[in-house]
Amino acid sequence: MKNSNLWLVLGGLGAILVMIYIKGIRWSLLLWMQGYRYSVWNCFLIYMNSLFWGSVTPGRAGDFIKVVYLKEDLKQSMGFGMSSVFSDRVFDLYILLVMGGLGLLLYPLPQDPNLVHSVEVFFVVLVGVSVLVLNQKIGGVFLKAIFQKMMGEGLKARTDQAFEDFHRGMQAYYRPAILGPVALTVCSYTAYFFGCYLLAVSMGIQINVFYLAFVVSVVNIVSLLTFAGMGTREGALILLFRIVDLSKEQALAYSFMTFIVGVLIISLLGFVCYLAKPMKWKKKSDEL
Repeated sequence: MKNSNLWLVLGGLGAILVMIYIKGIRWSLLLWMQGYRYSVWNCFLIYMNSLFWGSVTPGRAGDFIKVVYLKEDLKQSMGFGMSSVFSDRVFDLYILLVMGGLGLLLYPLPQDPNLVHSVEVFFVVLVGVSVLVLNQKIGGVFLKAIFQKMMGEGLKARTDQAFEDFHRGMQAYYRPAILGPVALTVCSYTAYFFGCYLLAVSMGIQINVFYLAFVVSVVNIVSLLTFAGMGTREGALILLFRIVDLSKEQALAYSFMTFIVGVLIISLLGFVCYLAKPMKWKKKSDEL
């Protein structure tokens, strides 16, 4: 790591920032489809802000910060605001699933079926959650029951209203224009995978960019299915790097480099963005 090429590291950081900025464009477009105008710059600042809060809060709750900003700036209800945030997040999850699935077809892993099972579980969970949330009838039965159990019968009316607002917001996406955000998702992850590749090259790790995109996707999937991803990233990287004759030490060094650049530095920049667009914290919220 001490011999890493600093310019390539900065290039990797720049590519990750480009990915986040494109995601800001995508979120701005999703809001525009709902009839709201929210500048790309605001979306970018809030995206960076959410990454900071996601790294310092339990359960990586950064996405909920976006909903609070929508309520504050656009006067959206919490339920309606969740629709664009949920859709934005789902695009990311599905592209990881697609890349991970394609990679497993091209690079089967018979020596460790646990990784394959992780992708299969991720697929089932993602599709199941999508059906529950997107289908108002099914979601109205199961998800409402869960939320009402958690929140108590006293908030039943608010829970019902939140779900109605959420599905009303989702109606804007059931049309061909949704292909725009899909295309932006592909562009954003192209930048991200290229940034990951630059970080590998900066350390002298010779690896095919397409194989690395598969590795990064699978590692992210496995991390999502475990508590905070602790230990799973390194274990998956060691296994997947070994397939292309890269050492355990290279896998651990690459994992640490991506943590420094992709988590630590991005989180610090996210805090700066929070200072640029601070949240107006309230002691009490009167509505969902």
